[in-house]
Amino acid sequence: MKFNNIFYDKIGCRNEEEVFYYLINNFKQTIRTWDYFVAWDKIIKRVSKIEVTLNILNYLIGKEQIVDEFKNLVKMYPEIVEIIPVLIALREENIKILDPNEENVFNYKEYSFKKKKSYTDEEIKLIAEFASKVGLLDIFKKKNVKNIVDYVIGIEVGLDTNARKNRSGDVMEAITELFIKKICINQGYRYLSQANAEKIKENFGYEVVVDKSERTFDFAIDTRYKLYLIETNFYGGGGSKLKAVAGEFTNLFNFIKSKTPQHGFIWITDGQGWHTAERPLREAFNKIDYLLNLNMIEKGILEELLKQRL
Repeated sequence: MKFNNIFYDKIGCRNEEEVFYYLINNFKQTIRTWDYFVAWDKIIKRVSKIEVTLNILNYLIGKEQIVDEFKNLVKMYPEIVEIIPVLIALREENIKILDPNEENVFNYKEYSFKKKKSYTDEEIKLIAEFASKVGLLDIFKKKNVKNIVDYVIGIEVGLDTNARKNRSGDVMEAITELFIKKICINQGYRYLSQANAEKIKENFGYEVVVDKSERTFDFAIDTRYKLYLIETNFYGGGGSKLKAVAGEFTNLFNFIKSKTPQHGFIWITDGQGWHTAERPLREAFNKIDYLLNLNMIEKGILEELLKQRL
């Protein structure tokens, strides 16, 4: 870390050792906002697109001859086929199933749910077989599901939890941007969000060499004296992945420093998850010039850093 007495004073530290322990002892417990939990607008919009088709399937609830009723329904309303995967929380058009038999343990069967105007009797037989073996027709028959529209809303809520990780990243960027925007207004700097090399060149005139063509930095700040490239992330949970994350940003810093040493690189990270990976974080801290958390930004270190002519 490139620290000096100005930075030390802001957080009451005397040396880099104390700075590192300040970093890890001041991670935020959470950055969850109200829209972190469920993206209701997205879910309702997705369900509304197939609501009519889902209501057609409501016909099956409680039917005794469920397989025959399902086949007849597919013949009359072929549009129900493409939403079958949704009913088991999948987004796939083709689903391959391992179906072992005595002759071949690795016997696979593939089922297609691609949209068609009509399906042959053999295709309908396969689709009904899938719906039956996966258990859908049974829960319809036994009335375990009262309304398929409501059921799918529940499925979409479950699927949406997979997007929470991305939402944490979005929130971290939004929080960081609040600080960056204020700093840039106060100091007369310019900044870009989601900045790739082309965007930086077009807006700021700086040449940026990237390690991969799709590289996009969360922020780029032009202080009129120097360009700073910033990456942000938040890890509420730990795991072995964090070792790779620390290595990735160390490698990115090394690449930028070797190709364009005139540019600065700042990694802003936070979250209690880092307590499970303090060693790799320390290794990154020792190598990357500037590694900050949100508390350090609150204390004014980012603004002081950007003011330095280092």
